Amino acid sequence: MSVPNIIETVNITHEISWLPWAVSYFFFVAIAVGAALTSLMWTVLRRPDWENAARIDILVMWSAAVVAPVALLADLHQPARFWHFYANFTPWSWMSWGAYFLPAFAAVSIVYGWLVMRPVLPRWLRLGSGDYSGLIKPMALLTGLLALLVALYTGSEVMIVKSRPLWHSYTLIAFFFFSGVSASAAMGLLVNAFLAENGSETRRATGAHLGRVMALFSLLTLLTGGVWLMMGMGGGTNPEARALAVVSASPHWQLLGGELLAAFGISAIFGIYARNLWFGALLGLVTLGGAWLLRWAVFIDGQLIPKTGAGFYDYALPQGPDGLLGIIGIFGLWLVVIIIESVVMRWTPDAAAAPLSEIPAE
Repeated sequence: MSVPNIIETVNITHEISWLPWAVSYFFFVAIAVGAALTSLMWTVLRRPDWENAARIDILVMWSAAVVAPVALLADLHQPARFWHFYANFTPWSWMSWGAYFLPAFAAVSIVYGWLVMRPVLPRWLRLGSGDYSGLIKPMALLTGLLALLVALYTGSEVMIVKSRPLWHSYTLIAFFFFSGVSASAAMGLLVNAFLAENGSETRRATGAHLGRVMALFSLLTLLTGGVWLMMGMGGGTNPEARALAVVSASPHWQLLGGELLAAFGISAIFGIYARNLWFGALLGLVTLGGAWLLRWAVFIDGQLIPKTGAGFYDYALPQGPDGLLGIIGIFGLWLVVIIIESVVMRWTPDAAAAPLSEIPAE
């Protein structure tokens, strides 16, 4: 007679590996990607009504592309080890590819933005009086391609973690991408509301364009959530079903789901009314909050789900650099960068005296 074996699984509590710095990084890099892609409406598709919206997208892209790598280096715990990605390239690792995609995107986006904004830069930043307008479209296409590669890598490096069902879903790539484009338009609405004079027709038209982008991609974010939910409710052993089985009975996760639904739902329904500048700015704040909360739920709350066993780990947000102070600092850095950009370029959405119509007609 055989004696059955008893297997005990012992959980070990440990500190979270991905700190709030990671949330900041994935938040700002998604905004940079979204702003770069949205700006193509004017620089590639030649939509003249998108000219001012594209300028604001460039400001947002620049600021987010500067801030995101800072948050990433802070999250590496030992920033000096960043060179290991180059000394030990591993083609099967998304992080290893990201070490090339991210710097390339940041560098190319700076050049692309410089070409677009060159007419309103101070003389010493124009680097001569030559005509480089023919380079705008090729650099725009290259920036767009690198932006898509960055979006693919940032989603895939999390999705590939099979030990966490909440992460191991292809819908996560879509979640990050759609919510990021929506957040980039939302940040553009904030910038649009605080530039130039109140009541500007140009700013209202720009707000309408950005609001439609925000509404569309917020709707796509919600639809992605619906797909994830249907896959989870279908049962079986797929990651979505296993993740839903863990979080569905948790009041905390139910509240998170409701907050995300409210944030992106409000954005999707009312984004078309962003022509009203201050209402658009308020909607932008709501959408940015939803995009941040989505990443917080994935990274921070996702790590509080034990890989084995039941229940959830506890987490208290630290007050220092690895917590609240770091979050305030990274948003403060973004604010400083966007202020410097607007001051140096002396550009506003009403600056009709300095049109950027340098793109030659085909």
